[in-house]
Amino acid sequence: MWGTLVVFLVTAGVVVLTGWELTRRAEVLAERTGLGHAWVGAIVLAAATSMPELSVDLIAVRSGAANFAIGDLFGSCMVNMLVLAVADLLTPQVRILTRVVIDQALAGVLAIVVLALAALGVVAGRVLVVGGASWATLLIGLVYLWGAWLLHVTRRARVLPVPVEVPEHQRAPLPLIVLRFVLATAVLVAAAWFLIRLAEALVEQLGLTQGFFGIAVLAVVTSLPEAVVSAAGIRAGSYDLVVGNLLGSNAVNMVILLALDLADGGGPLLAAAEPTVLVGNLFAIVLTALVVLGTLSQAESRYRLLDPGAVPVVLGYVVGLVLVYSFM
Repeated sequence: MWGTLVVFLVTAGVVVLTGWELTRRAEVLAERTGLGHAWVGAIVLAAATSMPELSVDLIAVRSGAANFAIGDLFGSCMVNMLVLAVADLLTPQVRILTRVVIDQALAGVLAIVVLALAALGVVAGRVLVVGGASWATLLIGLVYLWGAWLLHVTRRARVLPVPVEVPEHQRAPLPLIVLRFVLATAVLVAAAWFLIRLAEALVEQLGLTQGFFGIAVLAVVTSLPEAVVSAAGIRAGSYDLVVGNLLGSNAVNMVILLALDLADGGGPLLAAAEPTVLVGNLFAIVLTALVVLGTLSQAESRYRLLDPGAVPVVLGYVVGLVLVYSFM
C-alpha cells in the first residue's frame, strides 16, 4: 500500500504543477484583454484551475467509477471554501473577504444555485431524462452561461475595461502561450489517468467507499491548483482574483457534471450518486453561503482566529467531513 501511496502523491504533484502552468497561461491571456480581476478569477482562472477535476473525473466516469467523480466535484467545492477560509485566517493584517467587489457575491450566489440544482438532480434520480442526460445537469449549463453573462454586464456597468499594459520582458507570442496551454493540458490528462487508477487501488486497500474517497482525498488533490494560485494571489494583493477563482471554481465544478453526464452514456449520472456525496453537496452549499455572507459583511475587527467569516467555514468543513464519513 505504501508504494501505491507514494506514486499517488508524486502523480498528484504533477497535477499541481501542470495546473499551475495552465493558470499562468490563462492569467497572461486575461491581462492582455483588460478584463477585471473579479471576472477573470470567476470565469477564466476558475476554468483553468478546474482542469484537474475535469480530466480526472472524465476518466473516472468512463471507467465506471461515477461516485469517484461526483464525490470529487462536491468535495472540491468544500475544499475551495476551506482554502479561502484558511487563507483569510493566515492573513491577519486584512480580512480578505471584505476587500473584494460586489461581483464576488454574484459569483457565490451563482455557485449556490448550480450546487442546489445538482442536489435536486441527485434526489430526482431518473425523473425527466433528456437525451440520456439529467434535466438538472442541462439546466446547470444554461444557468452558468446566464450567470457568466450577468457577471460581465455587472462589471461593465461598474467600470469600463482598461487594457493592462504588459511589460516588454513579459510579452510572448500568442501562439507560444496557446501551445504551452495545450501541452500542459495533455500532461494533466495523462497524470489524471494514473491518478484515478492509483485512487481505485487505494480505495480497495483502505476499504473506503468511492464517494467518501472522492470527497475527502481526491477532492483535496484536484483542488491543489486553487490553493497554489490563492497563495500567489494573496502575496500579490490580488484578493479579487483569489476569491473569484475559488467561488467561480465551485460553479465550474457543477458545469463539469454536464460534461460527465454526456460522456457517461448510461443515463443520468446523478442518479447513481451515493447518499455520501449528497451530504457533501449540501455542505458545499452551506460553506459557499457562509463565504458569500463574509463578502457582504463589513466587520473588520477580529481577534486572531475568531474571524467572523472564516472560522464558521473551517468548522463547517470539519463537521461536513465527519458526517460524510458516518454515511460510509
